[in-house]
Amino acid sequence: MFKSPFSKGFWQEAARSARSLRTLIFCALCMAASIILGYFYIPITETLQLKFTYLATSTVGLVCGPVAALLYGFTVDILDFFMHPGYSFFFGYTLSAMAGAFFYAIFYYRQRITILRMVLCRLCVNYIVNVGMGALWSSMLFSKGYLYYLTTSLGKNTVMLPVEVAVTAAFFALLLPAFKAARFISADQAQKITWR
Repeated sequence: MFKSPFSKGFWQEAARSARSLRTLIFCALCMAASIILGYFYIPITETLQLKFTYLATSTVGLVCGPVAALLYGFTVDILDFFMHPGYSFFFGYTLSAMAGAFFYAIFYYRQRITILRMVLCRLCVNYIVNVGMGALWSSMLFSKGYLYYLTTSLGKNTVMLPVEVAVTAAFFALLLPAFKAARFISADQAQKITWR
């Protein structure tokens, strides 16, 4: 287990993990889960929905590491495009999928899982990927300017942040013991989730 992703050992381990057949199979299973989860959501308002695909992506980040997560983000976005015909393909959204998966791995892979780490991870995903990058892609594709999409997305992602953290905490609380038993994660990572 690593204290932070800013060490040589972390990236060596991540590179080894990305070359493992077990990791590739795990990523493929999570891709299938992500595509299936894409069909389900909980409507909160007319324009706000709670989706669950990020649970599959965060699981890849937890188990497989940042190198595999980048490949996962790229591949799952391409597959998702083919599974939902009628949408125009735009590579910016593929970059967003890769960046989101990368952030999950940076915060979760081979590290102690805490509520604080989940909050910091969601801050990066929601505000850098969903708001910052998402507003840029929308302004390039649609008629309204960057600031319009930025402010609209900012409100949605701010409202959803505590909900997504709570769902992730509950999901990981169920998942970690099973992943410890399957030796996907270390015993240290499977400890009870605390604030920090």
